[in-house]
Amino acid sequence: MGKNIKLLSQLFSGILLACMLVALINVRSYAASDYEYGFDLGDTVVSMNVGTTKDIWMWSRYNYTYYIGDHTSKDTYCECTFKKGTEYIRLHIGKDETVKNVFFYFYIDEDPAKNGSNYASIEVYVQGINPANADAQVAGLQSYAGNNAAFNAYYYYINYPDLRAAFGANADALLSHYNTYGKSEGRVANKIL
Repeated sequence: MGKNIKLLSQLFSGILLACMLVALINVRSYAASDYEYGFDLGDTVVSMNVGTTKDIWMWSRYNYTYYIGDHTSKDTYCECTFKKGTEYIRLHIGKDETVKNVFFYFYIDEDPAKNGSNYASIEVYVQGINPANADAQVAGLQSYAGNNAAFNAYYYYINYPDLRAAFGANADALLSHYNTYGKSEGRVANKIL
């Protein structure tokens, strides 16, 4: 009888292990999505040179729309169908792009009020940025419409390497940072240090 119990115990353990392995094999990963079963992306972080395109596999349970985060080129965009199902989307990075990290956000389009925070994203590390394009954008900070006696986007950009790395020459982002954090941190934005 002891042999039978031991045999049944081993058999049960083997079946349990087999079931666990089958369950693990059938698990599907939904990449970079706040909505568990809304999106699946082939890549969520890619590196692209300026002036290039990249095709990325995507599955969406619902019709969707997309939004591009900080970027400077009108030629940075996404080609897609906006329809549920499987497709290859094509990311474009403009040859005059100056933002180092461009985010493409994909949102469910069926009920924006209910699903506005349900999204997936792709982060693009932009390579080969032309310094001349970046320099022209930096020079434009001097004439930014939000400049005043307390804040000058150009001075704020020049004074702080951490902000240059984080925001580039995005004047709106620099002003937002100054109003939200910079003032309370005692950062100088009205003269060059």
